[in-house]
Amino acid sequence: MARKQRLPKVPLSTRPHHDRKFYGAKLAEVFRTPLYDCSLKNVSGVPDFALTRLKGGSMEMQQAPAYPEDRAMLICVALAPTPVDRWRARIDGQEVRVSHSIAFATTVIDLMKPMEMWAAGPFDYLHYYVSRDLLDRVAADNRIAPVDSFRMVFFERDLVVAQLTKTILSQVRNREPLNMLALEDVSLLVSTHLLQHYGNGKGVLRAKPSLEIWQKIRTEEMLRAHLEGEIRIADLATACQLSPSHFSRCFRQSFGTSVHQWLIRLRIDTAKNLLREPELSLAEVGFRSGFCDQAAFTRAFTTLEGATPFRWRKLNGRTPVATDHLVSGELRPR
Repeated sequence: MARKQRLPKVPLSTRPHHDRKFYGAKLAEVFRTPLYDCSLKNVSGVPDFALTRLKGGSMEMQQAPAYPEDRAMLICVALAPTPVDRWRARIDGQEVRVSHSIAFATTVIDLMKPMEMWAAGPFDYLHYYVSRDLLDRVAADNRIAPVDSFRMVFFERDLVVAQLTKTILSQVRNREPLNMLALEDVSLLVSTHLLQHYGNGKGVLRAKPSLEIWQKIRTEEMLRAHLEGEIRIADLATACQLSPSHFSRCFRQSFGTSVHQWLIRLRIDTAKNLLREPELSLAEVGFRSGFCDQAAFTRAFTTLEGATPFRWRKLNGRTPVATDHLVSGELRPR
């Protein structure tokens, strides 16, 4: 019988850092893993919201270094099912572990609670870091009392968090940075969800009215003028005379999707019109439609339209473009 191969036991990084937090490189260095890192910083230059992806290969169960308490919440989403024996922790004196192995399982941790953690590989997680300051602002925008404590869960189903993660997963996996609009949109959706479903506050978020007709028109005008996404939710909200978090909720009620996802639809609509112009290359169409590069354009277009831009142009364009035949192989989704 072949012997079970033992994995090398390499200690996790324990380099001291007086302000180590659960996001970005400071989180990734503990596990020596590739990372995806996007964050929104406050006026002091400190992130109020951050996205970090950690992915690692085989590794024996090891204890992570202790972290200082942080006025923030951490949502961990398992992008691949985590086996029941590959993660455990002691949080605020309570032993917790993986209860059942499911994809997109959600863990919600209050970083103000003392925590010890043990982890083994392989693993693949997307972390949402949400500061208490951001949560307090969103609560104030919605006229509810600040929440002083949150319910913690471990590897459970959360359909809202799972669906939100799926909408940005392509960009995360391809290491495409989210633009300012997308980051703000995600941060407000996550913050509102935390307050509604995990906060202990007695206040209730206000009802979700729709945007008025003039607000919808003004919003779409502004989005079409900033297809690249370099516009803030606060700018759209100010134009509609609403607070950012209230605007985000009203927008979702009116359009049936988030601001960022609607912006992608506007980009694709613009691209379809441009694809009918035979003199424009696919690269130029993607650029004019607000996409950061050809690969991102092709992935988004194919997801929504079910065909690559090259294929769609052949079926719907006026005449084929010779240069598209030369580069079409490079523009297929990856």
